Amino acid sequence: MNPATLETPRRRVPIVFDPEYCRKPGVAPLGPIRVGADNEAALAVVRDYLGVNWRKMARAPKGVLKQPYLVPGAVYDNLWDWDAFFTACAIPDQGLEFAVGSIRNFLDNVREDGRPPKMTSPEGALNYTSQPIPLQAQFLYLMARRTPDFAWAEPYWPILERIRAWYDRETMAPGPFYIWLGFQGNGIDNNPSVYGRPPRSSAGVDLACWHYRELRALAKLAARFNRNDGDQWAERAADLAQRIARHYWDALDEFFYNLDCSADPGQTSLQGVTWETFLKFRNWASFFPLWAGVATSGQAAALIRRALDPAEFLAPGGLRSHSAREPIYNNTATGNPSNWQGPVWGLSTFLTAYGLANYGYRAEALDLAFRQIRVLAADIEQNSCLHEYYHGDTSQPIMKPGFLSWDLLALRVIADLRAGADGTTGDLLT
Repeated sequence: MNPATLETPRRRVPIVFDPEYCRKPGVAPLGPIRVGADNEAALAVVRDYLGVNWRKMARAPKGVLKQPYLVPGAVYDNLWDWDAFFTACAIPDQGLEFAVGSIRNFLDNVREDGRPPKMTSPEGALNYTSQPIPLQAQFLYLMARRTPDFAWAEPYWPILERIRAWYDRETMAPGPFYIWLGFQGNGIDNNPSVYGRPPRSSAGVDLACWHYRELRALAKLAARFNRNDGDQWAERAADLAQRIARHYWDALDEFFYNLDCSADPGQTSLQGVTWETFLKFRNWASFFPLWAGVATSGQAAALIRRALDPAEFLAPGGLRSHSAREPIYNNTATGNPSNWQGPVWGLSTFLTAYGLANYGYRAEALDLAFRQIRVLAADIEQNSCLHEYYHGDTSQPIMKPGFLSWDLLALRVIADLRAGADGTTGDLLT
């Protein structure tokens, strides 16, 4: 079935968004594109463009940001957690000081109670309201490994311990499951398994995978720092991996879902609630277990069938951020929240490609990544920029010309996949 010929899905709730916003400078798409078919030519265009334009994301120290740092590009000028992380993983060696400075700026601004900021601005506006993504330990580990020098990283160990204590204390529901405190800060802005739901009611499968990677990073760092608690972190990671494969997996649908943590003990009598209730939205978040390597081989095979199904996630230009089979699927231009209910993003495409390769689907991973790279190359050649996200069926730019951020992964993803590597992970999971 050709997704371009699919009947327009019904929406249960209309998306209301101010059309004036899209007419502001730096928001509306610059123009349509026609995507070519030559993979290697597209890759050369993208590498040439990103090899120069990554410097637009580099910032000198300013204000409370004492170290050089990275911004997402476009209209942004602040340091954001997962944008900085993925950009840092792909930055060329010439920009390594900005990558290292980004994680140092985050760790230097962790609150006394251990809560890290979601965003920091040079003026000192530190966002402790939106939930930070648990990536601080893996960010530090991967940057120290790239330098390669762990001496500068070791003094941050007590801060990492405070951060871990905060996550375990403040973001854990009975079960125990790590939960999103609210929709703000979850990264996949309008993921319907989080967006619009009561606070503390969604245990994200993507969130659990982030925590698994953090525990692995703590184990790696403990070994580097000659500490005696590395096994403790490795054991916690292994336990969480098993919990993800067991509790977040719907055996009937053969799919990973977020868990509904809004059960009401007041609505029970002599029987306690001992089962999981799935939030059944097929969002890109469900593919995180492939990237984290925690899916079983059987689970991975079922997930990958969905990822490569043109009627669901496989788009002409990459990976859709939501299944096209669901009524909620749409490609509306939105910001705050940005739209992850259908459009193709560089991040969702490249991380899923890494996940496919983790389980031996290297040819399919390369095909998926090249679909996105051909779109990026067409945008560069015809609009002289990249856009934040692209239509899930037509591959057309939707909004925010000048975006860079994690699209920088296009610099290395093909070489990584061909070499059996993952620039966002390194040896973290081995």
